[in-house]
Amino acid sequence: MNRERFEDLIYKFHNKQLNSEEKAEFEYFLTSFDEAREIFHDWNLVHQASEALSIHKNIPEISIPSTRVPLFTGLRRWVINTAAVISIPLILGLTYLLIDKYSHETLTYNEITAANAKVVNITLSDGSKVSLYAGSTLKYPNQFENDERLIKLNGEATFEVKSNPKNPFYVETSDGTRVKAYGTKFSVRDYNMDKTISVYLERGVVDFMSPQLSHSVTMKPDTKLIFDKVGKKYIILNTTPNEYDAYEQGVLLFNNKPLEEVVQKLSKVYNTEIIIEDESLREYNFTATIKDESIYQIMDMLSISSPQLEWKKEDQKIILTKKLKSEK
Repeated sequence: MNRERFEDLIYKFHNKQLNSEEKAEFEYFLTSFDEAREIFHDWNLVHQASEALSIHKNIPEISIPSTRVPLFTGLRRWVINTAAVISIPLILGLTYLLIDKYSHETLTYNEITAANAKVVNITLSDGSKVSLYAGSTLKYPNQFENDERLIKLNGEATFEVKSNPKNPFYVETSDGTRVKAYGTKFSVRDYNMDKTISVYLERGVVDFMSPQLSHSVTMKPDTKLIFDKVGKKYIILNTTPNEYDAYEQGVLLFNNKPLEEVVQKLSKVYNTEIIIEDESLREYNFTATIKDESIYQIMDMLSISSPQLEWKKEDQKIILTKKLKSEK
């Protein structure tokens, strides 16, 4: 969820400045995100307090800035400017409210990228564990707040969430899609270049929420949800945890996977560009368990397992081609 944009819409709502498109956007935020409803509630407290004291017209307009730190500065200035017309106790109360609700903007955020490793293991401040896979980036706060556990993912990771029924855990991807959990083990894949988002649930229950869906989707254990970003549709399949269990241990497990999917994974794990030159090879299925092999050893395995495939190194790239038929 774009918090800055929503706060701007709240300000326009209270000042009756929303146009028709902004009204629809405002309603979407409120109906789609728990966080949005909580933010709107907090802003309403301040707005109602000012209305009750008939000081609303004396309050200078606050232009909602694009960055978060100036937002808190603007709110603090708003409190100071109303000191002449509001009693000191109310000023102190409002100041405490604003500081309490917006002080989290100064939290330190960590960002980790698994660039040259199959898996990077991370333990979050609440005890939840993350296995971050090759080519993926995770952004998370140094300390979770009481009312929200939110982290942001670009790529692929497995999450083992510390149970807290009163404080849901959210994984958010780059397009605003969220997976909501409480005490659960699940995996999410959403690289920027992917055409789909996939969620595998090993245990517990999670809700899948996308800005492109009008409703959330509840998943059950041992199922995999695949969401088509282009078609805006999803399917849920029964599956097993073998692949992700192995990945957590640094082992790549391919069970009858198409070559195109195998190449995508290997490219990220080994940080090597691999090009399938012949389109007819993309649907070739590959089964293997890879642990300590080099990328060149893996290419040899591919060519041995398929009489039609051969590979070559070209500069820093690996090219997969179809073998030419030998003349008799």
